[in-house]
Amino acid sequence: MLTVLTPTGARPEAFAACVALMRGQTHPGPVRWVIVDDGPEPMPVPAIAGWEIVHVRPWPLWAPGQNTQARNLAAGLDRVTDRVVVVEDDDWYAPWWLARCAEWLEADELVGEAPSLYRHRNGAERDMGNTGHASLCSTALKGAAIAEMKRICAEGGTGIDIRLWRRGGRLYPPTPRGVVGIKGWPGRPGIGVGHRMRAA
Repeated sequence: MLTVLTPTGARPEAFAACVALMRGQTHPGPVRWVIVDDGPEPMPVPAIAGWEIVHVRPWPLWAPGQNTQARNLAAGLDRVTDRVVVVEDDDWYAPWWLARCAEWLEADELVGEAPSLYRHRNGAERDMGNTGHASLCSTALKGAAIAEMKRICAEGGTGIDIRLWRRGGRLYPPTPRGVVGIKGWPGRPGIGVGHRMRAA
């Protein structure tokens, strides 16, 4: 089974867009979607035909100014199966993204798309130029890579993607692009460099 892992909370517009993108995925196999939602008000739990939805509410809930990403990912990793695709709620995913990640995971335990493209909702665009690692939103993993990500999340802090990719893995060029980081959503702010983009 393929597990989709999404940390979210207090960003309903972004999460609703993510749900629409997941409903459009063409992956033919079974999917478990682990949604780790620590917002003060719970997100509506989606239904997708053929998917198992697991809605996790970690405690304590998120409060403005906190960074709970590592904790939320760790809570989700406790409920994964053998293959995990990280899907962040504020990014765009091609309809074939999950199917492609499932194929890539046949070749390696850590796979992803790089370099990353970030696009602000009001027009600015930035190629991140990351050629040594994939952004977390475009990373999939299995086996020992899952164990390594659990260890990193237990340490806390930011830069989870960079620390995870230090172990090596297989990067694929975005031809065609499978993920675009969409910045500027209302609600809870993101924590990465791309979230500091401003409108063009």
